[in-house]
Amino acid sequence: MMGLNRLRWTITRNLVEDLKDKFPDGQALGGFAAALVTGHQAYLSPRMVQDMRDSGLAHILSISGLHMAIVGGFIFFASRALLALSPALTLKYPIKKWAAWLAIIGVLAYLALSGTPAPAIRAAVVAIIVFMAVIVDRRALSLRSLAIAAVIVLALMPEAVIEPGFQMSFAATAALLALAEAQKPLIKEISVPWAVRAVQNMGRAIWLSLMASLVAGAATTPFSLHYFNRISVYGMISNLLSSPISSFMLMPALALWTVLQATPLAAPFMYIAGAGLMLTDKISAWTASLDGAVRIMPSAPDYVLLISFAGILWLCLIRGRVRWVGLIAAISIIVWPRTHPPDVWIDPQGANAAISDRTVAYVLRPKVKQYGYEHWLRHYGLKDDRETGLPHNYDCKGLLCVPKPQAVHKIGFWFGNKPPKVEVIIRLCQSSELVISRAEIAEWPQICAKINRIDRDDIASLGALELSRQGNQWLIKGSEVSRGDRPWVR
Repeated sequence: MMGLNRLRWTITRNLVEDLKDKFPDGQALGGFAAALVTGHQAYLSPRMVQDMRDSGLAHILSISGLHMAIVGGFIFFASRALLALSPALTLKYPIKKWAAWLAIIGVLAYLALSGTPAPAIRAAVVAIIVFMAVIVDRRALSLRSLAIAAVIVLALMPEAVIEPGFQMSFAATAALLALAEAQKPLIKEISVPWAVRAVQNMGRAIWLSLMASLVAGAATTPFSLHYFNRISVYGMISNLLSSPISSFMLMPALALWTVLQATPLAAPFMYIAGAGLMLTDKISAWTASLDGAVRIMPSAPDYVLLISFAGILWLCLIRGRVRWVGLIAAISIIVWPRTHPPDVWIDPQGANAAISDRTVAYVLRPKVKQYGYEHWLRHYGLKDDRETGLPHNYDCKGLLCVPKPQAVHKIGFWFGNKPPKVEVIIRLCQSSELVISRAEIAEWPQICAKINRIDRDDIASLGALELSRQGNQWLIKGSEVSRGDRPWVR
């Protein structure tokens, strides 16, 4: 394993060094190449990652089904074409099955080189099942093959069933296979001039690429909305433009460049791959720069994802016109009424908190524990208003945040691990109806007798908190309670 990791890092550094001086922003393109080949993302530029996310091309950066399909398919078709050059082999031996075995070996080698992350393992299993179907003379691209692959993946890693990557990849693959089964066989004319046939094939390829992008994007949208609260509005355009580049130019050239890296033969493939990387980067940057490229939507209740997923399954598995009934359930996650956001969010360790006002929110400690706050904003579709909301409502100094008279909610916060001084506690109780303390306070002054309090023990037992004001009471929701009573929670 150490030797394999050493090889991966050597290839990563060589890819970056080779492109550094050959192209504008060559180091970033080298990092892009390394992410596609070895899975290492240490050299990726933050700008490129953000553009990929906003344009709907972020899936390219994670070695998964697209990469395995391209690598395995390239090896399969290239090796079969080379073997077909020999009439003796073609007429006497099953070269199609030989090519499938070579593709399986290539997929396993690519899996090892990628560092075997969970998405790559899932994609490799699916690819191997496809090529095994070729070897045993069964239909390769079918929902049965996908079902077998899903069973194998869940036997290897049962926890994958609750991972967004597993759900999105299998939903997209199922939708694409259902699309392939729904396509009517193409009737080919006899003795058509090659120019006419080329135009026909190009039109059909564009149509299929458009449909594939639309179907795969639609199948993954419910999960993207639920888990990440964002839609890449122009994702279909960016995928349609980049798909031919990655399939026929970038990935094959990258594979040949990596294999021939130590030889003079690598140079032309390096330039082809570099051009493909640059074009893909330009497409993502252009798409991400368009107005309204990303739309943020709050999450629907958890059970709505199950309803939407059931609709997707219905669309994929049921045949005939009745399959379109599933569309109603599939789009439910988009039209389902959203819940009102809570009034207060508190970090699991009590190190930070945020206040919402239905459509906007502000965090009390802008430089501490921002990941949870940002995720909370996306989940409820709130806009960050820390620049005006915080100074208008709170007086924060160090570990102390005291509400101002005009604050909607009179909540005082102490974010220190150690108990504050008595005068600090008195100040909190004088200005607040509720005091939240990260520290355990053994003795409260008499002035705090009628003040509601949440301290370290409450946060430790409840975890991250959401507070919602209902009349004269606070409704408290804790993350630890929601996780349930399970062995790994205890």
